[in-house]
Amino acid sequence: MTKARGPRNKRAAPARTGPSGAIIVLGIGAFVIAAAALAAVALTPAASPKASTGAPSSASPVATSSPASGAALPAYAPGPDDPAVGRPIPEVDGASFDSTPLTIKADGKPKLIVFLAHWCPHCQREVPVVRAWIDMNGVPAGVELISVVTAIDPNRPNYPPDVWLARERWQVPVIVDADNQIATVYGLTAFPYWVAVGVDGTVAQRLTGELTPEQLDALVALVSSS
Repeated sequence: MTKARGPRNKRAAPARTGPSGAIIVLGIGAFVIAAAALAAVALTPAASPKASTGAPSSASPVATSSPASGAALPAYAPGPDDPAVGRPIPEVDGASFDSTPLTIKADGKPKLIVFLAHWCPHCQREVPVVRAWIDMNGVPAGVELISVVTAIDPNRPNYPPDVWLARERWQVPVIVDADNQIATVYGLTAFPYWVAVGVDGTVAQRLTGELTPEQLDALVALVSSS
């Protein structure tokens, strides 16, 4: 279990430049990803932004199905005018790897939801960053952090995902998206994929790519004030 910590400083995060020259800017009011295009993982490091694209793949038997209900969000596209902002989140009744029931609900708690794929190199780099961010001071008080493991494929690297996350000492609750339904209704287009949810249960921000601790702080400030 993660420990709670007090609210973090509500300051804008600095810009971050990836190896492709794409600039990620996260502020309390908005998050803008400026890039020519999202590139696939197969591209060279110099050409690839810090997000992995690709449709979810077939799930393996290690996963437990996690259905979602409610109106689907539109597919995410980087930019300042995300049509999903202000829309209610799809609600989820799912389970973790060990079949422990887990949910994503509009329950009055602000949330940060991160979608991860075991084969995504950017996810593999993001997980230890988020873990270290939590280890430093704990999950911010009053904010729920949830991870969704999706696009599970035994034919792709770093399988199975439960072994990967255990090796990384990942303590964030994990919902297993066996049939990729959650990823689809949340509009996932690249990994890592973040959905910030305000206290009213609506989308406050969506973004893709590896985040710094400062950018995570700014997301916390955003959902805590929305």
